[in-house]
Amino acid sequence: MGLLEAFQLPGCRLWFHTGDHGPPHFHAGAVDAWEIRVYFLQDPPDYDESFAVRHVPMKMVREILRLAAAHRAALLDEWERSQDG
Repeated sequence: MGLLEAFQLPGCRLWFHTGDHGPPHFHAGAVDAWEIRVYFLQDPPDYDESFAVRHVPMKMVREILRLAAAHRAALLDEWERSQDG
Protein backbone atom coordinates (compact mmCIF):
# COMPACT_ATOMS: atom_id res chain seq x y z
CA MET A 1 0.00 0.00 0.00
CA GLY A 2 1.27 3.45 -0.87
CA LEU A 3 -0.11 6.92 -0.28
CA LEU A 4 -0.93 9.01 -3.34
CA GLU A 5 1.81 11.35 -4.49
CA ALA A 6 -0.22 13.24 -7.12
CA PHE A 7 -2.30 15.14 -4.57
CA GLN A 8 -3.41 15.15 -0.94
CA LEU A 9 -6.65 16.31 0.64
CA PRO A 10 -6.90 17.38 4.30
CA GLY A 11 -9.12 15.04 6.32
CA CYS A 12 -8.94 12.24 3.75
CA ARG A 13 -6.55 9.32 3.31
CA LEU A 14 -5.70 8.52 -0.35
CA TRP A 15 -3.83 5.36 -1.36
CA PHE A 16 -3.17 2.56 -3.84
CA HIS A 17 -3.05 -1.12 -2.89
CA THR A 18 0.06 -2.83 -4.26
CA GLY A 19 -0.85 -5.26 -7.05
CA ASP A 20 -4.55 -4.34 -6.87
CA HIS A 21 -7.08 -5.54 -9.47
CA GLY A 22 -8.09 -3.43 -12.46
CA PRO A 23 -9.48 -1.18 -13.69
CA PRO A 24 -7.01 1.45 -12.46
CA HIS A 25 -8.29 3.09 -9.28
CA PHE A 26 -7.23 4.44 -5.93
CA HIS A 27 -8.85 4.29 -2.52
CA ALA A 28 -9.98 7.29 -0.47
CA GLY A 29 -11.47 7.43 2.96
CA ALA A 30 -11.55 8.35 6.60
CA VAL A 31 -10.27 5.71 9.04
CA ASP A 32 -13.08 3.56 10.47
CA ALA A 33 -15.71 5.80 8.85
CA TRP A 34 -15.90 5.31 5.07
CA GLU A 35 -13.93 4.22 2.00
CA ILE A 36 -14.49 4.65 -1.73
CA ARG A 37 -12.68 3.41 -4.84
CA VAL A 38 -12.04 6.14 -7.43
CA TYR A 39 -11.82 5.09 -11.10
CA PHE A 40 -9.74 7.97 -12.43
CA LEU A 41 -9.46 6.91 -16.10
CA GLN A 42 -13.19 7.25 -16.66
CA ASP A 43 -14.27 10.59 -18.09
CA PRO A 44 -15.47 12.00 -15.82
CA PRO A 45 -13.90 10.00 -12.98
CA ASP A 46 -16.36 7.81 -11.06
CA TYR A 47 -16.40 6.02 -7.72
CA ASP A 48 -18.08 3.27 -5.75
CA GLU A 49 -18.43 2.83 -2.03
CA SER A 50 -16.36 0.11 -0.31
CA PHE A 51 -17.94 0.65 3.09
CA ALA A 52 -19.49 3.39 5.18
CA VAL A 53 -19.99 3.38 8.92
CA ARG A 54 -20.71 7.09 8.69
CA HIS A 55 -22.14 9.16 5.86
CA VAL A 56 -19.70 9.62 2.97
CA PRO A 57 -19.33 13.43 2.63
CA MET A 58 -20.38 14.27 -0.93
CA LYS A 59 -18.55 17.62 -0.87
CA MET A 60 -15.30 15.71 -0.28
CA VAL A 61 -16.18 13.11 -2.94
CA ARG A 62 -16.76 15.87 -5.51
CA GLU A 63 -13.36 17.39 -4.65
CA ILE A 64 -11.65 13.99 -4.90
CA LEU A 65 -13.22 13.44 -8.34
CA ARG A 66 -12.20 16.95 -9.47
CA LEU A 67 -8.60 16.38 -8.35
CA ALA A 68 -8.56 12.91 -9.94
CA ALA A 69 -9.53 14.43 -13.30
CA ALA A 70 -6.89 17.15 -12.95
CA HIS A 71 -4.12 14.65 -12.08
CA ARG A 72 -5.12 11.70 -14.29
CA ALA A 73 -1.70 11.21 -15.96
CA ALA A 74 0.20 11.29 -12.65
CA LEU A 75 -2.32 8.89 -11.10
CA LEU A 76 -1.91 6.44 -13.99
CA ASP A 77 1.87 6.55 -13.51
CA GLU A 78 1.44 5.84 -9.79
CA TRP A 79 -1.04 3.03 -10.53
CA GLU A 80 1.41 1.37 -12.93
CA ARG A 81 4.23 1.60 -10.36
CA SER A 82 1.96 0.17 -7.65
CA GLN A 83 1.33 -2.91 -9.81
CA ASP A 84 5.02 -3.80 -9.78
CA GLY A 85 4.90 -4.40 -6.03
